[in-house]
Amino acid sequence: MGLLDSLLDVPERLRVWQMAGVRHFYLDPAAAPGAVSDPVAPAPGDAAVSPEAPCPAASAAALLPPAAAAPDSPCPSDDPTQWPAPWPALFAKAPARPRLVITYRELGLDLTGRADPRRGALWRRLIGDLGLAGQNAVAFWPLALPQEYALVDQPDFFAAGLRLFAPVTVAVFGPMPQAVADALAGHPQTAALRPIPLPHPEELLAGDPEVWDHVCDILAAG
Repeated sequence: MGLLDSLLDVPERLRVWQMAGVRHFYLDPAAAPGAVSDPVAPAPGDAAVSPEAPCPAASAAALLPPAAAAPDSPCPSDDPTQWPAPWPALFAKAPARPRLVITYRELGLDLTGRADPRRGALWRRLIGDLGLAGQNAVAFWPLALPQEYALVDQPDFFAAGLRLFAPVTVAVFGPMPQAVADALAGHPQTAALRPIPLPHPEELLAGDPEVWDHVCDILAAG
């Protein structure tokens, strides 16, 4: 029966190598006696574990991808030129001492090349109705920026910008992440700020005059 006959004379632990075409194993004559207890190498696909290596279970756990988490954002200095891009450019475009800071979650998209033109027209109309057009009184400052395919909260940079702007009013259109609220409350210069919660921009775009008048009245009073 040829090869199959020859397998009958091979120890069970060596048959896989015989079938793979291996006929000889090389033993280093200089190796210390007893250094090799078994001339058989690990079978293909087997993990070779050294005595110092962690147990296989621990190694497998270490290879698993980490759970998704918000990326760490270092607490920025008060020098915007030292912040990572695109923050220095965003800060440079804003008025130095705005009276009003407007933010909403999608602002990070609008400021980084993925703008919704409907929102641009919306804010121009709002600034005009508030009588603030042409006064460098309004800054748009994002609380989240896009990273790959998602908007990621940036509470430290948002709070750092507000410390430098020192606005009278912060208008938050739509929900504000708790991490952002915590970042504001955690610094003496921003702890006194009380961001005004307002309807999401989509609600304003729906065209309800009562909602619009409500927003204008609140901001005018602020």
